[in-house]
Amino acid sequence: MLLLAVKNSVKKSYICGIIQQIMEFKKILIGIDDSYQSEKAAAYGFALAKLLNAEVGLVEVVEPMIVPPVTTGIVGGEIDMLTNMPPVDIMNAQDAAAKNVMQRYVAQYGEGHNISQFLETGDAATVLVDTAAKFKADLIVVGSHGRTGFNRFFTGSVAEDVTRHTEIPVMIVPLKDK
Repeated sequence: MLLLAVKNSVKKSYICGIIQQIMEFKKILIGIDDSYQSEKAAAYGFALAKLLNAEVGLVEVVEPMIVPPVTTGIVGGEIDMLTNMPPVDIMNAQDAAAKNVMQRYVAQYGEGHNISQFLETGDAATVLVDTAAKFKADLIVVGSHGRTGFNRFFTGSVAEDVTRHTEIPVMIVPLKDK
């Protein structure tokens, strides 16, 4: 009986310690993109930031399209085979779309929050981890697309990669509503 009481006391103490850590979160980094999963993660992240009076960092990562260019025969006349656009125009279009998404999230959720915005280029998981360190985040919030099996093997999981490469707690908001 005494052992059970000690075990329960240790459990409660551990849980209280975790709750205390959560209550001290002052910087929450939210990974966003133009998806429903990201929308849900942003809603959770901003709600938690409001509850904790925490600063928010929004990070959107533009992952460069890697498509072999076709030469038009004119010096500097490379175009993308899929879009018929020069690579620089594609990058500019990606950046403009990302900025629009960032502004949409700020307008939708940002009222009353101190928000730092990060628009970065590179591998999503790597950039999220690096930005979290730069921002000095206490928590990273990301959405999960819920991919499994063969599809996940080929597309990978940004959320999983982030959790494997950071010491910062990560909140993964699942795709499915319950």
